Amino acid sequence: MRFPRMVRVRQQLASESLEDLPAALEQALGEAGFERLFAPGQSVAVGVGSRNINRLVELVAGLVGKLKGSGCTPFIVPAMGSHGGATAEGQVRVLAGLGVTGESVGAPVISSMDTVSLGVTHGGTEVFMDRVAMESDAIILANRVAPHTGYSGSVQSGLCKMLAVGLGKRDGAVSLHRHGFGAAHLIGEMADLVLEKVPVVMGVALVEDGEKRLSRIEALAPEEIRVREPELLQAAISLYPRIPLESADLLIVDEIGKDISGIGMDPLVTGRGKDTDPEEAATFSAGRIVALKLTEGSGGNATGIGHADVTTRRLADSINREVTRQNVQTSGALDRARIPRVAGSDMEAVEMALESLEESSPDTVRVVRIKNTRELAELQVSSALVPELKGREGVEAGEERDMEFDSDGSIL
Repeated sequence: MRFPRMVRVRQQLASESLEDLPAALEQALGEAGFERLFAPGQSVAVGVGSRNINRLVELVAGLVGKLKGSGCTPFIVPAMGSHGGATAEGQVRVLAGLGVTGESVGAPVISSMDTVSLGVTHGGTEVFMDRVAMESDAIILANRVAPHTGYSGSVQSGLCKMLAVGLGKRDGAVSLHRHGFGAAHLIGEMADLVLEKVPVVMGVALVEDGEKRLSRIEALAPEEIRVREPELLQAAISLYPRIPLESADLLIVDEIGKDISGIGMDPLVTGRGKDTDPEEAATFSAGRIVALKLTEGSGGNATGIGHADVTTRRLADSINREVTRQNVQTSGALDRARIPRVAGSDMEAVEMALESLEESSPDTVRVVRIKNTRELAELQVSSALVPELKGREGVEAGEERDMEFDSDGSIL
């Protein structure tokens, strides 16, 4: 088969990264009244999730250092619902995969799936809390505020969801997800109950720019979290990276994984996997999607592979079936773990996808290739798409080159 010729494209993404993270963290904590909120001798649970957040280790270590400087005894609590195969050991491994260990941040990681029921919301949803965190003197949590892969609305992924689900462990995740992704309002209701009954003293909200670099840090008192988070979500959406095209016949994604997105491939980039409100809709769609490999950082969790049309034997063989099953079982989105057609190599996968298209001529077929949905400053497009990039601000196209594969059929 003759493949389309590809053009390397660079685009300027929204760039507002923090240059001096320690200074920004110190300022945010100071403005929130850190010194009067934490007292010497307190045990403080620091909630850390499963997301691959820019400069996460540096930020958590900074929080730990600040707490120690105030005479507190901090420890890390995994706040990630059912991730890590819904086991205490698995969640420690997830954090380690992000670089968060006792050695790297200066505080022990204490992981347990044991929870305490806090009661039910006014709508009847039961809320849970990590028992270890509940027994601490104070809780501080840090999380990125960003669009969620399933939920829409004013509160999506962020501090509220970490309160409702992350710290609720598997029990909290099941309690929320049994209502489906149309029940985003429950995130806020569950968070309200947690804030009422649990010693949450502060939430550190993080926003990344279009290059996925840490852009903003805000330390929020409990009563500020529900008010400020929707505003930070809108700021995050305004900076969000996108593919600079409206559509393509084929999207090739070199790698997917939980460390890239909650469903392996961000639906706001690929256009698949989330029913969104019109104002949040993806600006790109593809007739076919090929996923070539699973990231090492995903720990075998292939949630989201079901949104691809074709994958490779390499990816299929790297799936941890139990970890993936636990994730989709908890969310209720079983289709996310469906295995698409499996090809023997990258070359065969691309061939398979192209042959399934009505338009597959190498001169006219419209193909986009990206490394993953987090890194979009550079991508490749087939020659047929180059005219559509003309006049787009901040987008620069290079010269054409052949789509190449090595002797094993792996794409180069």
